Amino acid sequence: MKAKHVLAAALFAAVPLSALTAQTFTRGEAVPATMPLGNKPGNPIQDMPPGQRLISAFGERPVFSTKGDKLAFIGKSYGDAYEYDMATGRTRNLTSHSPSEGYLRVHYLPDSSYLLLGPRILGKTREETRHGRIELFWMDAQAMSAPVPLGITVFEGIAVSPRSNMIAWSQVKAAAGGKPASTTIYTGRVAVNGQSAKLENVREIVTTTECFVEAQDFLPGDKGLTMPCYGFGKGPTGVETKVLSVDFATRKITEYPTPSTLYGEVEGIFPDGKRTFVECAQDRSKGMDLCILDLDPKKPRYTRMTNIVQYGGWKYGNPVVRPDGRMVAAQVGSADVIDAGVGQGIVLMDLAPNF
Repeated sequence: MKAKHVLAAALFAAVPLSALTAQTFTRGEAVPATMPLGNKPGNPIQDMPPGQRLISAFGERPVFSTKGDKLAFIGKSYGDAYEYDMATGRTRNLTSHSPSEGYLRVHYLPDSSYLLLGPRILGKTREETRHGRIELFWMDAQAMSAPVPLGITVFEGIAVSPRSNMIAWSQVKAAAGGKPASTTIYTGRVAVNGQSAKLENVREIVTTTECFVEAQDFLPGDKGLTMPCYGFGKGPTGVETKVLSVDFATRKITEYPTPSTLYGEVEGIFPDGKRTFVECAQDRSKGMDLCILDLDPKKPRYTRMTNIVQYGGWKYGNPVVRPDGRMVAAQVGSADVIDAGVGQGIVLMDLAPNF
């Protein structure tokens, strides 16, 4: 982490929680067609608004446990996984007991055991590792045993059902023989047996060549899935994005419109399945905020929640909603990072009752 971030985190940590004014976030104005960077002085980590707090001065890709009493996150890309206890405020390392090449993501199953994504063997390049060597592992709820490989490689992230051991993921097939590159969405069930687990009931859902899709979140009743759609080499910033969902029964893909002039990557869904967070930006390499989209293709209400880009060069990312719908966890950090998903701290944001 940069020195200015460490200083900001230390200063913020020195402020007692009792001194912070009670306030919650509400949905803001409609997302405009442009989101220009600002030049507001100050440091957004040090100058966090009421209703928001930094709980870790390092970390990225947070996820809530099924009960909402714990929060797991990755310390750094290709590093260890950590867990924050919401009641005690203590953080523990989940994976230091077992040698590894590090992890990119961590998830909870409903029984509080963990799923981890990382390489068993590093590739020759960063790109080869990220796009072809990321495997899925299971680890027991006590974080005592070595992670168990589940036998699949994954493109980007996975979706985990909050009510069962059902998961979803995507895999990429490179262009060959005159056929374009494609991504295929799969679902399966993680069967846990004591200190081990295996993947079963694997089912192919849909294949698309329009863009590269990633499994994000299950829709209510595990009847479908939200998915970001990446068109690499397209759009004003080199990555054209769309917000999609797929219905498991019909295999129909639905698009939820967002401004074509902006980067918009779908992230954590709300418990009612009617709204989802979207990372929104004019140019995500220079700054990024959090927006909220109603999952209604005919009336896609799209509003802005944060405005960290007013400082210039800062971003929020990877927002997730606590199961009770009253709190959001996200990562915060500089926009000038090498890989997508890199964060430099974990924040919590309280939501209004009628958010």
